[in-house]
Amino acid sequence: MLAEPALIESAVEECLRFESSNQLGNRMATVDTEIGGLPVAAGTPVTLCIGAANRDPEQFPDPDRFDIRREPNRHLAFGFGIHQCAGLSLARLEARVAIGRFVQRFPSYRLDGEPTRGGRVRFRGFAEVPLLCR
Repeated sequence: MLAEPALIESAVEECLRFESSNQLGNRMATVDTEIGGLPVAAGTPVTLCIGAANRDPEQFPDPDRFDIRREPNRHLAFGFGIHQCAGLSLARLEARVAIGRFVQRFPSYRLDGEPTRGGRVRFRGFAEVPLLCR
């Protein structure tokens, strides 16, 4: 049952991997380097595709499948290292509480139509998710 705390925690991590709200990050190369075999000069702006990294088949077997039991799940939804999101612990806590309360209140919810995306690239999300809650 999804209401189990460990399963909710795992579901939150898979949601973060599968549909990260932040899809892109911008950096500046500080030294001459190479990325994917291509030379990158110091001072070159670089766009990081977090959503693509979270679907890397070398890191995630069957990456386009949503699996709330995925283990390990070392996604980059909150960045990494010195660029890691300062609010990641609070965001995870909020997600665990919200999902836990939702499935307790509506254990038999179902989609009632097609979700509509919000239309932004950098920050993803849904404008509308029609649900049938019982």
